[in-house]
Amino acid sequence: MGRNEIRLRRQSMSAGRIAQHRNYGDLMARHEKELRIKRVVRLFMYFLIIAFAIILYFIVRRVETKQSSPARPSSEAVSRSLSDHPGFES
Repeated sequence: MGRNEIRLRRQSMSAGRIAQHRNYGDLMARHEKELRIKRVVRLFMYFLIIAFAIILYFIVRRVETKQSSPARPSSEAVSRSLSDHPGFES
């Protein structure tokens, strides 16, 4: 049969095999704790990805509005142009 080994009989129970299942409650408690930690890490990573995407969106939006809007005159230049207007009094 070459490389494949077919086992027709189950392995007999030994002290070592019985000891693997002795602390089943403790094993399940550790497993649940590890699952909770994995869930928290996964949730935290999703939160970071979403926060990064939102921040990136606002940065791109701000850069685009700066590039698309024409240069605004300074407030001093506006006040001079208004004072030159004939109906304006300060």
